[in-house]
Amino acid sequence: MKPRYCLRLAAFCLGCASASVQAADALLPATMMTAAERSDYVRTSTFAEVIAVLDALQAQSELLHRERLLLTREGRDVPIVVLADPPVTSPEQAQASEKPVIYIQGNIHGGEVEGKEAALILMRDILFGDKQHLLANQILVFVPIYNADGNDAMADDNRPNQEYSPLMTGVRTAHGLDLNRDGMIIEADETRALMRNVIQRWDPDLFVDLHTTNGTWHGYSLTYAPSYHTAGDPTTSEFTSDVLLPTIAQAVQDKFALDFGWYGGFDYRDWPPTELRTYHHAPRYLTNQMALRNRMAILSETFSHDRFYKRVHAANVFIEEILEFTHVHGQEIRRLNRAADARTAQQTVGAEKGVAFTMVPREEPLDLLSYRYIPFAAEDGTTDFARSSELVVIEGVANYNAFEPIRTAAFPSAYVFSSAFAGLADKLAQHGIHVGQLEADTTFTGQVYDVTGIAKQDYQLNGHSNSLLQGEFRSVSRTYSRGDYIVDMSNRLANLIFYLLEPESDDGLAFWNAFDEILEPALDARGDAEYPIFKVL
Repeated sequence: MKPRYCLRLAAFCLGCASASVQAADALLPATMMTAAERSDYVRTSTFAEVIAVLDALQAQSELLHRERLLLTREGRDVPIVVLADPPVTSPEQAQASEKPVIYIQGNIHGGEVEGKEAALILMRDILFGDKQHLLANQILVFVPIYNADGNDAMADDNRPNQEYSPLMTGVRTAHGLDLNRDGMIIEADETRALMRNVIQRWDPDLFVDLHTTNGTWHGYSLTYAPSYHTAGDPTTSEFTSDVLLPTIAQAVQDKFALDFGWYGGFDYRDWPPTELRTYHHAPRYLTNQMALRNRMAILSETFSHDRFYKRVHAANVFIEEILEFTHVHGQEIRRLNRAADARTAQQTVGAEKGVAFTMVPREEPLDLLSYRYIPFAAEDGTTDFARSSELVVIEGVANYNAFEPIRTAAFPSAYVFSSAFAGLADKLAQHGIHVGQLEADTTFTGQVYDVTGIAKQDYQLNGHSNSLLQGEFRSVSRTYSRGDYIVDMSNRLANLIFYLLEPESDDGLAFWNAFDEILEPALDARGDAEYPIFKVL
């Protein structure tokens, strides 16, 4: 299968070379150039400079439609940009076209600015350069500057691992919240707006989230990861990791002589490394959550130690080649996603599914490209390491880029909870989950979870001391009243619902302290408590 993809992409790109020569004759106005380009990559764009480029593009093209993502706490009107040919101005038009929707997001961490600049450059190349063919059979949705307030909180010491290139960058968070840890509890204005105005409104088939690493000295211009599916349907993640990403990496190597590889880190003090380990599987990370929604997603990380212009180039060609791939294979992506929807809505009640996971290696090891480290005897007699300037390939490195369950729970036909928990119903609605209400008093057979203790994480996430519930399930029958809430699991979002509502989920609402105010007083008074969500079996 893989050679077929590579051959088709290669054949397609031969046509792009001649278009590039023709486009070189066109003179672009200065207003379409980014602040990074105009400053020889000394500066990155402010929010106002991003908007100025978008204004210039929109003034000259009918193929660009803009919507509001949100008005931030500091008053910045963050845009969603939709490119399509013929023009598309609503999700209903997108759905009617049956074209895949590809979503590209930059700047979720305000100091990681490469995706922001690369997205602006690519939009310009699509509308006025040699990439106009990318609109022939797909709809592209961009949010180039997602964390607008964080972007503009610029200082010269926010990203030292980027070798102070550019010198001034924004901060990682938005008003103290890491937006890429907020996917489950949805507390930030930006996350609520993303869920409402992009994920639910446009329902992208592929989500691309653009980052820059925090300092690992591997040898790649860019590293990537798929959406880790955990409790989700595996097919979307497997297609991304086994077909899409290897094809992109090969295309970038062939066309630009850049090395792209798996995202991960290693301990240089155990040289040479034997393991490459990826990041956490939790769906609090937006790309990981997409697998629970039966949609594909890609995390990318440019190499922080490259100079700024190189990082922007790497991000630009990465998303460019992704769109070349989806241009050819978008309908297959749509088909795989919707087949996963159907399977998710028809799962076997009582089947065991994972609620907590551990990192494991993929079947095949990898050859790791890295800067070589040299051990030497330090003055205190210990062994220290110095990084050399030499790039080496380390063969047979275990690629810890997969996850398997360490705890499971039975999959229900529905969850039921009291009408007193209107806030819980609202939280599920923020995810786009339908919450119904009982029309009459109803008796259900299923399980309750008896909580005997709550362990707390020894570190905080976005201000939360997260909770790990301890206890066990008990089979009972329970009558609920008219007006109480019910969440039916014959639903394409059933895997997300399961991960959110299971008491022992390692990234569910219980983990994010949603029930502490109820459970902790009961535990203090009696030594036990009942988890307030009933599981219908």
